[in-house]
Amino acid sequence: MQHFVKVIQGYIANQILHVTWCEFGNKLSSVGNLEEIHRTHAEYLNKAIFRQATILSFKAAPVMNIIHSIFSLILKFRSQLISQSWSFDAGKQMAVHPNFGLMQQSYNTFKYYSHFLFKVVTKLVNRGYQPHLEDFLLRINFNNYYKDN
Repeated sequence: MQHFVKVIQGYIANQILHVTWCEFGNKLSSVGNLEEIHRTHAEYLNKAIFRQATILSFKAAPVMNIIHSIFSLILKFRSQLISQSWSFDAGKQMAVHPNFGLMQQSYNTFKYYSHFLFKVVTKLVNRGYQPHLEDFLLRINFNNYYKDN
């Protein structure tokens, strides 16, 4: 779950913020007056918003719904984890958590949704939709966790 959150964060930082910022820096080096700086900055903001909106577009709504569901599951898992403390069961000689069964269900659902997201995004990339999604696939599947299943 932590890996998934970091991948999404890294993807947004790399594909939206960093790329747009580099383009802005390159264009900024060729401006000659304050008006051009203002126009270049406005273009930078518009591109950043457009790229973010492209990811969240109507066409990408099903993908965003899956991602939203995954994040909801992560928050649910966290709530289940912190709602009660771990304790040591002397009879079993192991740590136990009162919500372990619920946490296991949340994790299994997360696993199902994340695998489904991987399949959907793979199909989108194979059809040529939003080529930058290849970066997401590489990040999420860097150890072939999803492809092997």
